[in-house]
Amino acid sequence: GCQTQKDSKFPQTVRVNISISNTNQDTKVTPDVSSRSLAPWDYRIDEDHNRFPQFIADAECRHTRCLNSHGQLDHSLNSVAIQQEILVLKREPKGCHQSFRLEKKMITVGCTCVFPMIRHQA
Repeated sequence: GCQTQKDSKFPQTVRVNISISNTNQDTKVTPDVSSRSLAPWDYRIDEDHNRFPQFIADAECRHTRCLNSHGQLDHSLNSVAIQQEILVLKREPKGCHQSFRLEKKMITVGCTCVFPMIRHQA
């Protein structure tokens, strides 16, 4: 059985197994979507050895404008980043023990086309 907590406070520390389960799941990824998009993007790898995961792919839009069907820049549309907030574990020095802090990180997962925002000045 589990031990009952005498204090009703949320625990300040927890043990976490960071090994990833179900790594054999079939994930269907459409090949080269980033290059076929009208708002193409490239990935750069964000590397931090004091973070789990250590490597995160972060997208960067290739252009500020979108492409038309002929692959030319279309100045009537803007290319903008699609961002997603993720959770990562950040290593904290705590003497001899491995200690991690849960942290939010904003990453770019791709780009999309939008109409430009027009601001009318009075």
